Amino acid sequence: MPTDKAYSFDLSLNKFSKSLNKDKTGVHPKLILIMMANTHDPEIARGCKKDVKAVRKVFKHICKHTDYCYFEIEISGNNYTRKNLLAAIDCIEPFNKDVTIFYYSGHGFSYEKDTRRKYPQIDLRAFNNNKKYNNIDFINKYTENLTVILQLMRMRGGRVNIAIADCCNSNVPYKRGKESHVEMGIAANLMPPVNKKMTKKLFTDEQHTVSILVSSSQRGQFSISDPKIGSIFTHYFTRALSRVLSRKPEEGQYLPWRQLLDKTASQTFHLSKSYDIGGGKPGHQQAIFEILIEDERNL
Repeated sequence: MPTDKAYSFDLSLNKFSKSLNKDKTGVHPKLILIMMANTHDPEIARGCKKDVKAVRKVFKHICKHTDYCYFEIEISGNNYTRKNLLAAIDCIEPFNKDVTIFYYSGHGFSYEKDTRRKYPQIDLRAFNNNKKYNNIDFINKYTENLTVILQLMRMRGGRVNIAIADCCNSNVPYKRGKESHVEMGIAANLMPPVNKKMTKKLFTDEQHTVSILVSSSQRGQFSISDPKIGSIFTHYFTRALSRVLSRKPEEGQYLPWRQLLDKTASQTFHLSKSYDIGGGKPGHQQAIFEILIEDERNL
């Protein structure tokens, strides 16, 4: 067995890349799942492991109900680094019918002094006992905003891209760095318009690119993880998907994303109020999401 941690991830990455490139025709659509979970922090490790298990199970199930081929890579434990995430995204060369999904379970935050951005920074720091671990300058180097991750996926050329973060979105009393401001500006300028009335026809039309952004909590809020069931948003989200799949499948490959996410957000909010998030204060977790659709014929 290899002992080098980086080498072990290189093996996984190589296997992932080769499996994606076996079919060069694009005849069989792919569902490509990149999962990143902070299983090295003992405070949230149990919940994150349950999240990965639930997400893997439900998306494999989706592929069994449709003609999608399932592909995944997990980035967790000793392999949990920003570098490995970017390498996994770089492996993706999707065809037009492919769906690419990024799922994150771990820590997250927002910059208190950057109120324009509502989606969280996801914490990509590997485990480290060094004192600088909690220094904001160090943190800034090892986080990415969820919208930037979605944009990186979109740049790979797929038609449907989904980024989901189940993490806190609580504020830290710092300003966003200059480099991050530039990065966020570029991502915002390239994002397609938000669509408030997505239909099955719009979602499945090959002339449209579809992007979905999902955060388990709004700016300034904590996300709740329960060691028994995992993160409560992911718990309800995967259950909602499973219920849809348990019914007689309809023709095509459409899932009612807006209804699924609305229901998940509502259930998560109600359950969060039963948890104490500190000092006897009940939870108040409200998920946010956006569906963005662009007509390629207008470009």
